[in-house]
Amino acid sequence: MTGTPIAAMVLGLALPALLAPAGCVDINGGAVEVAWAVFTRDGRAISDCACADPSIAYVRLNLVSEAAAAAQPCTGLDACRFGCNRKIGATPFMIQPGRYLMSLVAVGADGADLADGVVESPAPQSRDVVFGQPTELEAYTLHTNCSMQCNSTDLTKPCTGG
Repeated sequence: MTGTPIAAMVLGLALPALLAPAGCVDINGGAVEVAWAVFTRDGRAISDCACADPSIAYVRLNLVSEAAAAAQPCTGLDACRFGCNRKIGATPFMIQPGRYLMSLVAVGADGADLADGVVESPAPQSRDVVFGQPTELEAYTLHTNCSMQCNSTDLTKPCTGG
């Protein structure tokens, strides 16, 4: 057989696939991914965010630039707000590269932030956002009370509805 060596044929077949777009995702910065779980103050799992007291409708990713505190790319954006029962969320690739203090804020059904002390969350974590890459945060634990409608008298059972 005369002609092209096998390695060149494989490269010729693979190169177009490697150069093809990876998908239909706009890349205008980096992304941030976070997971969370909700627990009572006595350590029981809250399986439904409606059973939290007060009820948690959403969790919002809060990003504050360490270089310029005025730069808060998630402020007012639905892309940084996730339904609480989802237990995981990720922003689009829209966060400008840089170092940020990242935290998770519980949000009530009325859209207002639930203050720390009402729903406790860990202190902000400092992380770098890199263009075209996801930044993964450790899983957050949010602590609050169990609503009376979901509260079990058996403190060994989770706080759950129905």
